[in-house]
Amino acid sequence: MSNKLNALDLAFLSLEKQSTPVNVASLTIFEIPKHYKGNFLLDLLVELQSQEAKPPFNQKLSSVHSAALPSWEYDAHFDIHYHVRHSALPQPGKLDDLLELVSRLHSQLLDRKRPLWEFHLIEGLENNQFAMYLKMHHASIDGMGGIELMEHWFSSSAGEEVRAPWACMPAHREKGAHELSGLIEKTAKLVEKVTTRSKMVQDLSKMFIGQSLKAVGIDKNTSPVPFSAPQSLFNVPITGSRYFVVKTLSLAEIEALGKQANATVNDIILALCSGALRNYMMEKGALPKKSLVASVPVSVGQAGHTGNQITYVMANLATNEPDTMTRLAIIGESTKDAKKELVDVSTTAATNFAFLAQGLVAVMNQLNISSMMPPAANLIISNVPGPRKPLYFGQAKLKSTYPVSVLVDGQSLNITVVSYCDAISFGLMACRDIIPDVNVIADYIEAAIDDIKGGIYLKNLMQEQKEKQ
Repeated sequence: MSNKLNALDLAFLSLEKQSTPVNVASLTIFEIPKHYKGNFLLDLLVELQSQEAKPPFNQKLSSVHSAALPSWEYDAHFDIHYHVRHSALPQPGKLDDLLELVSRLHSQLLDRKRPLWEFHLIEGLENNQFAMYLKMHHASIDGMGGIELMEHWFSSSAGEEVRAPWACMPAHREKGAHELSGLIEKTAKLVEKVTTRSKMVQDLSKMFIGQSLKAVGIDKNTSPVPFSAPQSLFNVPITGSRYFVVKTLSLAEIEALGKQANATVNDIILALCSGALRNYMMEKGALPKKSLVASVPVSVGQAGHTGNQITYVMANLATNEPDTMTRLAIIGESTKDAKKELVDVSTTAATNFAFLAQGLVAVMNQLNISSMMPPAANLIISNVPGPRKPLYFGQAKLKSTYPVSVLVDGQSLNITVVSYCDAISFGLMACRDIIPDVNVIADYIEAAIDDIKGGIYLKNLMQEQKEKQ
């Protein structure tokens, strides 16, 4: 039995070529249990390879070499030892060594003749730690799907049974036991299909009309229109080489800044990225007069469903604004207006809108003409809320988790953020040949916290002086 890919899944497949592997991944770091008797990593590897893979992990693409649209089908020749691999870091096993390994692994295309995933168990990390890197094609999972997988993969207490990610995916929602039958059932399904498609067409038209009105200045919504971003040093043709760096900050501090500035956590994250990008471009003497635009994924899906259930909104990063608090206010207004566009819009319409935008990017990507048009956006910045309580993998405690995302041609930088317990981790994926010093941007993100703190302090000081007068 095969499962059809939705439109956005197909768009992610079409985006891929040698220079743009469409891989998303999670990098997780654990403590090796103290006083464990035996070789913990070897025992864990044997246990993981013994667990049976469930959909989508045992499914591959059909029609790889034909013109027919592919679907997911069971792989009759599935080999767990091909997908589950063991790696070791050179001593002393620094975090930078791990990130360098992940950069190389993430640069490689997945084999489309097999299920589109790889799992690497990585030993040799300093401080008695080990890592796991799970890579999947973006056509098979989105960010929130990854968080849902993590919640089934890990447990909330130590010592519970080890569950491999490929063995614990939640089952698809089953049909009800008392469904209509015969002619009544067919009629009901036809009515539902017509109604759903009619609503989808209306909603999709509404979204396109809204973008058109913004483009000609009739609608004063402040969120940018796709393909209106300025050219920047980040928006050039890319190679397949990747460079992954991370930066971990305090989630409590980010939340506190949001409350003090009357801003959402997401707006603070965008402001930190904006400040970092502005400083980096100024350092290079390459700051565009027009503000950078970020494409921000928004989940519109339901739990228990595989594949991609996301759409995108455009956020004005206000990188052309020197004042930190003014920049934050512009970002907040832009994201607020962007969210208004999704009110009363169906999930199908929202994902189809994303598909059409990604489809156009895919065509540009395949024809190598991305540099001939304004960028759809300058980069993607994604924020995925994660678990707030500690998680375990058997007896091993999860110390940190990092998101590893994808690049498309014409966008040499992606920033994906995920929270875990009291930490919030920024994963910066860059084209190594375009941004060989992406670690500088990561450091600027951390430094941008002080800029916001300073802005809040000055704002409060001015307010106090005003009240005294």
